[in-house]
Amino acid sequence: MNILLVESDPAQTDSVERAIRQSGHRISKVERGEDAITFLQGNEVDLVVLDWESPGVSGFEVLHWIRRHLGREPPVLFVISRLLEVDIVQALDAGADDYVFKPLRTEELMARAGALLRRAQRSIKAECVIAFGPYFFDVTQRRVFLHREAIALTDKEFAVAAYFFANVGQVVSKRFLARLAWGRELDSTSRTIDTHIYRLRRKLVLRPENGVRLATVYTHGYRLDEVARGSGNALASADAEPEDSLAAPRTASH
Repeated sequence: MNILLVESDPAQTDSVERAIRQSGHRISKVERGEDAITFLQGNEVDLVVLDWESPGVSGFEVLHWIRRHLGREPPVLFVISRLLEVDIVQALDAGADDYVFKPLRTEELMARAGALLRRAQRSIKAECVIAFGPYFFDVTQRRVFLHREAIALTDKEFAVAAYFFANVGQVVSKRFLARLAWGRELDSTSRTIDTHIYRLRRKLVLRPENGVRLATVYTHGYRLDEVARGSGNALASADAEPEDSLAAPRTASH
């Protein structure tokens, strides 16, 4: 496995490099965020260990670049020196897979890195197809079927829907959805994401009769839940708003 380490502290780099090599993996090292992006433009890696406070281009910007240009692979394990929940939430919302704190404990680092590498192997470019109940996503061709009938979605609708079905039961923030589909954050007053969610609910009939429900989770974002198929009384958890609570806005950007 090839691991890219983005770390500017020589002491940290040396100990991590030894641990990675002892585990039988190959390692490449860069110190700055812009060097990480340059490296990733020309090389494939299986895991990025990313210092959140890398000099130059920040770790957050590197992570944003990875998810925008490389998709969900490779997994990213970010390293953070401050126990601030806002930093952790920001990183996970932006697509980080896990995190560890400085000063690094090599045993913990390698355990978390190993778990991410095993998960990446199991899902190798995971989802060329996503099948869930009566839904079938052909990710390569960007086509979706419900009960074997093709459903027409825009590119942005497909990106959002495929992510939900690949992460059933997980809360996905509006901020992450904006970066996923639009490549940037949207104005906090924008109803664009609400509009796309409204359309997806109807185009894909995301209702209990098809075994799913797309819930609005108050102050957090959205979650696609599996429910008992055909149960008209199936409810999401108490922190979710009713499915039809959103009226369709009149306009939305595409």
